[in-house]
Amino acid sequence: MTAPPLVLQWGRERYMLKYGDEDLRDTTLGQFKEVCREVTGVPSSGMKLIFSGATMKDDSSPLAYYGIYPGASVKLIGRKDGSEKSGPVTEEEREENAVIHKIDDISNEATDLLSSRMQAYLADAQLYMDQFLSGSMDGMDDEALTQIKTSESKKLNDAYVYISETLMQYLLKVDCVECPPSADKARQRRRQAVRLLQSWLDQIDAKKSSVKLAEATVSQ
Repeated sequence: MTAPPLVLQWGRERYMLKYGDEDLRDTTLGQFKEVCREVTGVPSSGMKLIFSGATMKDDSSPLAYYGIYPGASVKLIGRKDGSEKSGPVTEEEREENAVIHKIDDISNEATDLLSSRMQAYLADAQLYMDQFLSGSMDGMDDEALTQIKTSESKKLNDAYVYISETLMQYLLKVDCVECPPSADKARQRRRQAVRLLQSWLDQIDAKKSSVKLAEATVSQ
């Protein structure tokens, strides 16, 4: 099963980083800071990383030492070098920043609403296949097993329908955001948001296909 991404929060921005259990055990805080630097541009020496309300300080300790797990959220506090602008913000920049904030708001809202639901669906789907489609419960009464299997299958399908339809709604919202002609950063941010939401949709579609294939194999 694909591990849910680690969420790096920096101001209004969120980045999805692929870290499984083994990665979290092998990656030190210092190494993770370098990844954060590459993603955000914030110098590793000037950043503060916070998890579960506590600042992580020992760069030599692995991320797992701090209790970080796949799907967890880590907050970054820091500023890019030279991020202070010397001149006034132009009207075009204000307009582009407003569009970027709008895109970020949509992405953040989707993350808040669907991240935990996606994790639950992926875990429940795997558990359903392990329990009901692998033959591990063959000794159970057939009628009772059928009832439980039908109930769990319906729960999975309902969860899939809700997540997939909601993701499509958010994809449509992002797609409907209009970027000014010269707003290259806003267009890039819109592409990033679309890729993120589409990757989630691809994950649950792949898991649903795995469930269908396992069900078809069992019924043969």
